[in-house]
Amino acid sequence: MKKLLLIFVIVGMVLGVSFSAVRPYNGETVKLSLAVFPPLDGAYSKTLELFNKKYPNIEVEIKTLGWGDHHNMLVTALAAGKGLPDVAVVEISFVAQLGAGGGFENLLKPPYNAGEFKKSFTPYKWAQGSLGPKNLFAMPVDIAPGCIWYRKDVCDLKKVDIEKVEDMDELFEVAKKLTFDADGDGNIDHWFVGTANSIFGMIFNSAPQRYFDKSGKPALNTPRIRLAFEWAKKFRDAGLDGKIADWSNEWFTGLKDGTIVYTPSGAWLGGHLKQWIAPEAAGKFRVTELPKLRKTDKKRMKMSQGGSFLAIPKKIPDLNKAAGWELIKFFCTTVEAQMIAYKEADAFPAYMPAWNDPIFDEGIEYIGGQKARQLWKKIALEIPEVYVNEKDPVANSILMQALSEVLEGKKNVDKALKDAQEELESKM
Repeated sequence: MKKLLLIFVIVGMVLGVSFSAVRPYNGETVKLSLAVFPPLDGAYSKTLELFNKKYPNIEVEIKTLGWGDHHNMLVTALAAGKGLPDVAVVEISFVAQLGAGGGFENLLKPPYNAGEFKKSFTPYKWAQGSLGPKNLFAMPVDIAPGCIWYRKDVCDLKKVDIEKVEDMDELFEVAKKLTFDADGDGNIDHWFVGTANSIFGMIFNSAPQRYFDKSGKPALNTPRIRLAFEWAKKFRDAGLDGKIADWSNEWFTGLKDGTIVYTPSGAWLGGHLKQWIAPEAAGKFRVTELPKLRKTDKKRMKMSQGGSFLAIPKKIPDLNKAAGWELIKFFCTTVEAQMIAYKEADAFPAYMPAWNDPIFDEGIEYIGGQKARQLWKKIALEIPEVYVNEKDPVANSILMQALSEVLEGKKNVDKALKDAQEELESKM
């Protein structure tokens, strides 16, 4: 009998079968912790009022930290295997770093079976939370279609129609008109973009491949990345950027005063502009699509600029995992929950059935009544599908250093990308 039991244990280990498999939630009383960052905490508090009506025996405590502190906490807790929340919000910037380490449950496996919802999410967002097609470690909860936020008042002053700009060559010519000295003191005080890095970002973040090729090999020295570097350098050398870093006080001032005219960002930027960056600029902004990379391209570039996921750590009790999945399903696949997050925190719904809400046909007062949500829906459906790689954070650090060296004139594009490729290869 002992030998037979030993055989079962060995077979279970070989096949990867767990005898303590998570069972579906069945109404048990349980207390969960949900780790979030602002402004999602406020929106999720309201969503929980609906959730608790359906799941009265699941008590949820929201634990809020600032965006950076929240993700640093998750990095530390996952590494230590303790101090973990039962459900965690993970922003796209940390998805590869946190998810690729294997610390989150694979939501495609029972009892989660998240695959049944796949068709209700955009392909690119599903891929972002996946380690290949068989491992979804983070469920999409909100998305950030990338677009251009531009100052229509400044464009009108210079008689420029951004909507008619088709490609990067045309954009460069327009940028010259929108970089100028307004007060006549001999110094430029209006710039086309805050930083040339955003020109690179448009081209890089809209590519069907990022730091690695489909086989997982480093791919930094590619034609697409080379073009992104060259265009960023061209804008910098022509003096068309203010060398103003995103999220700096100068950047906030530039958006508020209109001294930064053209800002590639996510759909979520509108909420920040309206609420605290530039409320007095109501009616002066508009949004539009990115241009085409080349004149011969059939479609304009499409990029993602943010978005969040919900994930369940592996090292928590099985009952908490089961109840946590009910929470995730409610937040991610319930139209009511998705719309609360959108209306309260500008968290654009990841769940496509929510897009049928009447609000998506309405104009947005802050941007002059423009029906931008229709544009964001269109963009979201066309963003390239790219899976994450556990080395993405390392590759990003190397590539950003190379870009800085090019923009500062320390290296030419060929040398910078050659060195970056070799450095990444050495870290594999």
